[in-house]
Amino acid sequence: MFHEMRIYKAEPARLPVLIKRFVETNAVLFKKYDFRPIGYWTEEVGVPHRVIYILAWDTWEQRAKAWESFYKDPLWLESLEQIGPTVQNIQSSILTPMKLN
Repeated sequence: MFHEMRIYKAEPARLPVLIKRFVETNAVLFKKYDFRPIGYWTEEVGVPHRVIYILAWDTWEQRAKAWESFYKDPLWLESLEQIGPTVQNIQSSILTPMKLN
């Protein structure tokens, strides 16, 4: 198992729209395509206008298949057309646990 951390920097003043998209579209598609979210956050102190979330994956193949299906889904494509641009950039990191002893 490994974890993926994704950070979305919203367009100025579009954070509420981005959060709404996560609730109405992303969460629905994550469930449909067997994503396993660990949690979702916004920053109270730090860089404003960011959504951060972590996903758990069993294999690289599972991750690739899920993201491919997500980006091809009509609900996702429709949300892009209806909502318009919400994100300036996306940062994705693959995390591995540290061994401390």
